[in-house]
Amino acid sequence: MSVRYGISLTLEPAYTAGLHRARQVICSQYGCWAAEMHAVHLPLTGYFPGPEETLSLIDTGLQRVAGEFREMSRRPLLESGGLVSESGDRGSIYLEFEEVGNPGAVKQLISELAAVLRQSNIPGVEAAEALRFPLLQYAALPPRVFESAARFAESVVKGLELAAQADPAELVLFCYESSAAGEDWSNGGWATDLSWQIVNAYCLTGAESK
Repeated sequence: MSVRYGISLTLEPAYTAGLHRARQVICSQYGCWAAEMHAVHLPLTGYFPGPEETLSLIDTGLQRVAGEFREMSRRPLLESGGLVSESGDRGSIYLEFEEVGNPGAVKQLISELAAVLRQSNIPGVEAAEALRFPLLQYAALPPRVFESAARFAESVVKGLELAAQADPAELVLFCYESSAAGEDWSNGGWATDLSWQIVNAYCLTGAESK
């Protein structure tokens, strides 16, 4: 069993429910389950190994970063900016988000997360360049069918009338397991048997519960 970790951003529950519904409809329509093999989240890092002795350091760092985020005087919001379709990586469709309210706050958060991982002796982790929610991943569809899936996804998202903006809710540290991925988690090999658990969650709004 191959084990990796990842840090993600989750959005307020009502918006999360809408994203889940959109993804479920799209994946089931085209028989593509890779996106459905994940929790509903916006990845902020790539997959990374996490020796147990470093997890407490990561946990401490994430608590600090989340606390600094909560103390911001201006609340950052995320606004859906439309769909992005990529025929590479066997075909993926994402709903991309942009920062509003306090532009740059989430990018700064990602930068601080990368620093936490470096300080925890986990170098070389790729940070997210864009805030994207995967509606479909590693589809392996014929080109014209993938174009159909992209049109379908756009109509589904539009039809669900998701709110224009969403509040970041939590940072989440995930632990992932996959036998199929082996030691290479970069090409979607995990899609056939991924499982996960939440190691810890860090509130980004209001006062964190004790």
